[in-house]
Amino acid sequence: MAKLGSLAKMIKQAQENKVAEQFIEDLVYIIEEEDRSSVRTPTQSFKPSGISGCIRSLYYQLSGIAPDDTDSGVNLIGICESGTDRHERIQDYIMCMHRHDINCEWLDVGKYLKENNIKDPEVISQVGNETKLYSRKYNMRFMCDGLIKYNDELYIVEIKTESTHKFNRHTDAWSEHKLQATCYSMTIGVPKVLFIYEDRDNCTKKGYLVEITDLMKTRVQSIIDCVNTFIENQEVPPRELDKCKYCKYQNQCRKDGE
Repeated sequence: MAKLGSLAKMIKQAQENKVAEQFIEDLVYIIEEEDRSSVRTPTQSFKPSGISGCIRSLYYQLSGIAPDDTDSGVNLIGICESGTDRHERIQDYIMCMHRHDINCEWLDVGKYLKENNIKDPEVISQVGNETKLYSRKYNMRFMCDGLIKYNDELYIVEIKTESTHKFNRHTDAWSEHKLQATCYSMTIGVPKVLFIYEDRDNCTKKGYLVEITDLMKTRVQSIIDCVNTFIENQEVPPRELDKCKYCKYQNQCRKDGE
């Protein structure tokens, strides 16, 4: 009888596991479907996060070429959502620093631009704590994580979450992130950028202050000018084989050859 009881228990547990497995399968399906339905056609404008990428991929993006039809996958979707959630939480903490007698003021980006008579970039929308901006001068669209006055100095805030492996490797802001921040500085007109890096596995934090130089601005401007020249000439730029790994235009790139 004891053996029969154990067998019945095992059968019941197996049935319960099947229910749980089916539920997870359905959940994963919904997450991926919702993400797929929310995908929008990329705008034909520069994005600071991609400014250090391949010139050819920037050419495709600004020319309106459709990226490869690839799915992000549930894990990557979760990582991105987790990063967004951590952004909001860190921003909320920064906003309440003044309540603890810390000389830090969270600034409304749109109000700052208006008060300083800065007509470019313009505010497109407010998404949570972040401000979506568009610069006509540079044909550039981006999200500003924050603008603060800390100890009476103005800083653009840029928040990054990353894996422990990557987090432990750097002692300064990554070079591609500095180029990204240069775009923000060029448009908003604030030279100092405060980077906040967070290890997404244990929430350890590092901070780096980067002051944008004329040389950094010249480099970004040269990238913009280079891409625009290829577009005006309707000429596909050469491939940059060291930047192919995460490219969204690999199918089109193969068609165009070297």
